[in-house]
Amino acid sequence: MKSTVITRLLGTAGLFLFWYSAIAQLKITYPSSRAVFQRDQSDNSTIFISGTYSQPITKVEARLVKMNDGQGIDTDWQTIQTNPQGGIFQGPLKGRGGWYRLEARAWQGNTLVGQDNVVKIGIGEVFIITGQSNAQGFQQKGAEGATDDRVNCITYDNSVTNSLDNPPSPSFRQLGADALVGPRGQSAWCWGLLGDMVARKYNVPVLFINTAWAGTAIHNWTESFDGKTTKNVFVDQNLPAGMPYGNLLISLRYFSSLQGLRAVLWQQGETDNHLRLQQDQYRLSMQLLVNKTRADTRRYPSWMLARSSYNLGRVDGGIIAAQNQVIGTFNNNVFAGPETDRIQIPRYDAVNGDGGTHFGGDGLRQYAEAWFASMDERFFTGAIPLLPLPTPALSVACASTNAGVNLSLQTEVRDRDNTPFQLTNITWSNGQKGNTLAVTAPGTYYAIAKDDGGTTFISPSVTITAPLVPATPTITQSGTQQACADSTFTFSTDSPVANNIIWSTNATSRQLTVGTAGSYTAKAVNLYGCTSPVSAPASLIIQPKQAPPTIEQRGPFSLQALPPTGSLPLKRQYDWKSGGATVPGNADVIKVTQNGQYSARSKTTFTLGNSSIVCYSAYSKEVGYVSNENAGNGIIAFPNPSTDGIVRLEIKENIKNANVTVSTISGQVVYTTLLPVFDNQLAINLSTFSPGNYIIRVKADGYQDTRRVWVK
Repeated sequence: MKSTVITRLLGTAGLFLFWYSAIAQLKITYPSSRAVFQRDQSDNSTIFISGTYSQPITKVEARLVKMNDGQGIDTDWQTIQTNPQGGIFQGPLKGRGGWYRLEARAWQGNTLVGQDNVVKIGIGEVFIITGQSNAQGFQQKGAEGATDDRVNCITYDNSVTNSLDNPPSPSFRQLGADALVGPRGQSAWCWGLLGDMVARKYNVPVLFINTAWAGTAIHNWTESFDGKTTKNVFVDQNLPAGMPYGNLLISLRYFSSLQGLRAVLWQQGETDNHLRLQQDQYRLSMQLLVNKTRADTRRYPSWMLARSSYNLGRVDGGIIAAQNQVIGTFNNNVFAGPETDRIQIPRYDAVNGDGGTHFGGDGLRQYAEAWFASMDERFFTGAIPLLPLPTPALSVACASTNAGVNLSLQTEVRDRDNTPFQLTNITWSNGQKGNTLAVTAPGTYYAIAKDDGGTTFISPSVTITAPLVPATPTITQSGTQQACADSTFTFSTDSPVANNIIWSTNATSRQLTVGTAGSYTAKAVNLYGCTSPVSAPASLIIQPKQAPPTIEQRGPFSLQALPPTGSLPLKRQYDWKSGGATVPGNADVIKVTQNGQYSARSKTTFTLGNSSIVCYSAYSKEVGYVSNENAGNGIIAFPNPSTDGIVRLEIKENIKNANVTVSTISGQVVYTTLLPVFDNQLAINLSTFSPGNYIIRVKADGYQDTRRVWVK
């Protein structure tokens, strides 16, 4: 019982090691968990996935498997890339709206060599939130996090550094109550509740990106175009250069390039009410902002404007009218959001009857419901989404010097509508510019590229590992080997499985199987295409082909196999058969007592150094044998007389512990031997004795017989 348990444990451990080894050979590097990609109006999207592998492969496949029943449609396995090179793979994967586990697997021919998966990948709705405080949100005002696991946000926090540079590769989290909704949102605010409503009704995941900035007027957004500076309305100091527009622009150019976008959600107007901004000024500025986002991205993002002006108990009909004018402009791709001036009056932060400005508590739920009510069928039908853009292809190849690795980034990508994006501004992770990078040290490398409109693309990342040039392999069958003429020999090397092997025959298999004499070498080629020096040679000797023997009846109860005339004297044994069945014995002479057709093949041993091989001939022609039915069990001695002094003895039945003696007529014993089993022909050499008659006696328990023989 104990051994059975141990065997099961060892078996389980072996399966785990195989699983871990297969997992380790393949790694999905993009996308990361909780990434949500915008679907099109037919509920479809394309996810551009990429990753790395650590041994040669011929194909990568991927599929989407729904995380829970009813939350998507499983896809079949789709080929992502065939014959990937350089240790990276990349390609598109199509799917429908849902919440998935992304699975990938790698093949080497028909052998599965690697698997990986990323849980919680979404195809659904992506929104950028922007405006002022009632869009940005606050902590400690009753914000509720999303209860649906499918509601997510960007984790990037730009609220302190206010950088206009490219963000890091995106990461995501579930939109909890205290979440920082990157790059600037300060809590789940109303967006967690809105996300729950959208996810529940449309059965798809949701991603929010929040670029709102508390206290901003519409002119702060337009004055901060192109990295310029604008002044805070409430404090006599400038906002950081390029802000607040910079966060919106980064999100449109960077995050929307990767994730796609349904619409920009705008909540603003309270500060312009405070400033008593004229209707036409607000309309012009609002339209200018919408137009600027389109000019700066070369795409046409949809907008949804909340009608909002409430500030300290006062509303401004002019601002509301201006917002409605922008919404009503023909072919403007701007949609009507909620009318918020009637929600939670007075507001959550009202003090001494001033009416307040900001939502909070139950007002946030009312606010979320108003947004959701605006997202009707007309909105989802009319708001044409921006879909994720393709990832530029990254190629990896050994440098011409064979001393490093060259990375090269594709300089044009095309979206689903075949719109070209020419990548003119490419920066690598080490700061180098240009579409190529020479790598001479191990590390992880990727590129961030922009087109002339600023749309941002991230290449797949590739990890270059040491050594950049593989070590010289050793052929593990070193020195001189041998093989039979009608067989083959297999050479292998000690080179790691991550390398390809190129043999001196130009074969590219891990092992080389050959049947031709000669000298063989190998060199290793790593995943990047860099080549090692050539190995020391190993040679192969092919032993001569063995011709089949000739079979003769040698005695009344024996057959003999004779090597071909003129063949070299070698160490031979024989396999015998009759009627397809094996006959016992490996000597050249075997005892036979059963009628039938008999044949034999030779098996010759060749020794080279410390190794030996056995080479076989074909089977001989069959020879028929018919037993003598009248033969008793007495000694049969032949030839008699013997002209060469060799006398052969046979007995039909096998006897044990047989004492064989030969004596002269006068009784002098000249030969004796003890046979544990007398079961085959016995040859006695009497050529050194005088010619004449001799008596042969065989004696055993229950058996005794004699024969007289004459030696001439």
